[in-house]
Amino acid sequence: MNHDVVTRCGGMQDRESLLTMKNLNTRKWSTPLIIGSGLVVAVSGVLMFFGLHNPIQLAHEWVGMVFAIAIGLHVLHHWGGFKKYFAQPMALSLVGSVALVSSAFIFLSFTDAGASPMMNIVMSIESSPVDEVAPLLNETPRSVVTRMEAAGFKVEGSADTILEIANANDREPRALMELLFSQKSS
Repeated sequence: MNHDVVTRCGGMQDRESLLTMKNLNTRKWSTPLIIGSGLVVAVSGVLMFFGLHNPIQLAHEWVGMVFAIAIGLHVLHHWGGFKKYFAQPMALSLVGSVALVSSAFIFLSFTDAGASPMMNIVMSIESSPVDEVAPLLNETPRSVVTRMEAAGFKVEGSADTILEIANANDREPRALMELLFSQKSS
């Protein structure tokens, strides 16, 4: 054991942690992890863009988390290079542009302006009472309530909104909408 290394590292305990970090060598596994998870996120993102969401969205989200962690470790390992790279005006402007465009999409996703016309219709129906939704289904409010109760939903009355009923039953509004707008058995 080199006594100089132990002294410079501040003692035996620091030397052991230094050796552990060296053995960790994030480059060996963070780069392949970034490549693999990046490909999965890219392919699943393209599929989701074209409307294929289930079950791809779940994989996209979880692999995206792995991707983010791998990127963080990669940046940590190459911190000196990243500092030099981001000192360049072109790099800063590209990263800034991507961040700005991404922020705009994220902001729009939380507002009605970013929703599609179909999504606005769905949200409008979800926030309407059963009394107003029943005519869309060519049913009476009572028959709609009866169908929901038969499917296991507890309903106070036809003045409740679809969203209120779903929340009161610890269900997603989508499940209730699928029930209501699916083909009724004759």
